[in-house]
Amino acid sequence: MIVGTLRIPFLPERRAAVLEILRSVQGPVKAQPGCISCHVCEEQGPEPAAVLLERWESEEALRAHLRSDAYRHILGAFELADCAPDVRFDHVMSSEGMELIERERGHR
Repeated sequence: MIVGTLRIPFLPERRAAVLEILRSVQGPVKAQPGCISCHVCEEQGPEPAAVLLERWESEEALRAHLRSDAYRHILGAFELADCAPDVRFDHVMSSEGMELIERERGHR
């Protein structure tokens, strides 16, 4: 699985435009083959930013996404950034859920 995290810092006057772009591609991204999830979040505080969180089944699915029209729109949101966006693609080799919490909390 690959987790994409795109953090786009914005000036207050560009907030609506950045979030509108990201929210407009959310549905098309979710519909792409291999997309597990796609969420848009907003960080508030002294350095506000829009965050796009994506999860992909495979490297091939991510590569197709990066070549898609939807990603072209995401790159358009980068153009509105206050400074360089933070872009990360983390390749996850394993994951755990409640079983990890239960296992660790049960060792008390």
